[in-house]
Amino acid sequence: MTLKTLSLSLALSIAATFPAAAAVKSRSVRPLADHNVDVFFSFRSSAAVFPGGHVAISGAVSRAYVAPAGTDSVDVTVTIQTPSGVSNVSAAGEQWQCSIQSTTVTCSTALFPDRNSELLNLAFDLSPTIEPGSYDIKATLQTSLPNIYPTNSSQTTLYVPRLFTVTTANDFGAGSLRDALTQANDRCDGSIGCVIKFAGPMTIEPTSPLPAITGCNISIDGGVDYRASLDVERPVEISGTKAGFANGLEVRTPCSTTIQGLTINSFGANGIVVAPPLQANQVTIESCFIGTDTTASAARPNGMRGIAFETPQSNAQIYNNTISGNRYSGIAIWAASYVFIMSNRIGLGRDSRPLGNGASGVYVDGGQATIFSTIAYNHDFGVGIGPHAVHVDAPAEGLFANGVQDVDWGLDGMTPTDPTGRMPPVPVLIDATYDPGKGVTTIRGVLPAEGRKNGLYTVRLFKQTPTGTQALWPQFQQPVSGTADAPFTMVFAGDLRGSTIAAQSGIQIFADEFPSDTSELSAPLAVQ
Repeated sequence: MTLKTLSLSLALSIAATFPAAAAVKSRSVRPLADHNVDVFFSFRSSAAVFPGGHVAISGAVSRAYVAPAGTDSVDVTVTIQTPSGVSNVSAAGEQWQCSIQSTTVTCSTALFPDRNSELLNLAFDLSPTIEPGSYDIKATLQTSLPNIYPTNSSQTTLYVPRLFTVTTANDFGAGSLRDALTQANDRCDGSIGCVIKFAGPMTIEPTSPLPAITGCNISIDGGVDYRASLDVERPVEISGTKAGFANGLEVRTPCSTTIQGLTINSFGANGIVVAPPLQANQVTIESCFIGTDTTASAARPNGMRGIAFETPQSNAQIYNNTISGNRYSGIAIWAASYVFIMSNRIGLGRDSRPLGNGASGVYVDGGQATIFSTIAYNHDFGVGIGPHAVHVDAPAEGLFANGVQDVDWGLDGMTPTDPTGRMPPVPVLIDATYDPGKGVTTIRGVLPAEGRKNGLYTVRLFKQTPTGTQALWPQFQQPVSGTADAPFTMVFAGDLRGSTIAAQSGIQIFADEFPSDTSELSAPLAVQ
């Protein structure tokens, strides 16, 4: 490795440790002079903060450790300009000396051959009257030795979203959810994010359909973190008991939308619907209860589906929700580009109690979907796949106790092979035996040739119980081609006797990516 290559590699490594929210000016590699240094400052990206909020940002000054400059210590002074009108500015770090003059922060430290990076923490309060928008926070450097790139500087952007606060459970008037949606649609044009928040726990009962979300980059935040346990209450409830035949929230915007931390129930139609205009958009639904009460202890059904997708260009992430108790399917994808469904309870409630949806947990009849969730106790299928779905990856882990079967292509019961090739062939398990001398369980089977495309296949095995489906590792993966059934043998450490296992196949393009499609589950087999 040349000196130039080493310098660039290490500089990129250090920069990756403290990524900047905005791009740092790129540095081309050039020969190093004796006693020169390559010093740069990087901010960690900052979260959006509301007017009157507290801002905490960290960053680091770093040096690419290269010879001969790496043998020298260097003094560094960084000057950071915060936005005008902020207060209570502070800056501190283990090896930093800082002074503050109004909104300007000046801090000094030293870098040594064995200590090439120093973390700096910056904090300040925003004025309650600060205008929503984006504010650049820039750092400039001075070094005691000549810096190879003297113009090195870094900046991060602080985003102050436009805030609309729901202060009353009343259906109309100032401070109502209806008013907040109307204002957000009028004022949110995509230039800055907009957030609808709630003053506290409340139950809102609209008496007619709420305005559809048509503005840009709107988040509706019920005040519960997107990672919160699904056994934690979602105390902001939007109930459709008085709304007639209506959807709870309608997303009809070509821009991004986030719905977080709400309970949505008892609407005559869908809890949430993503509907035309037929333009690309990004929808995130996270940490909500849809079709239950605020504790996910009892069903409060929406009259149709929990979430419905009706526009073919939508991309969506459905994360960490309880979607249970609805009259038909928990999630119905009639049309979408791609929907990623992860870490949800679908058909289960608090403490994983049964609260099944009245049809399937997830029904896919358009677009592409990847599904990693616990899906159980639904009346029909865990995952039902209709004739217009493009690709569906639905690993069986977490799917159990659904009324007809856990994964079904075609809504017609067990389909061992699909002559059209849409569904990968279902593996056929031949036998499963335990060898006490070696302490291993060996499972043999074949991947049928009928309906099988040439490609890279994975066979997954699952241990089935009345209360769950557990994946067994390792998995079998290899390219498969030709017109004959493809045999496979899988060996697992330990004694699996008494277990019931089933298999599922998937076809994929690259070995380290999700399959594009997965099959139904095989007939179960008892380990002897």
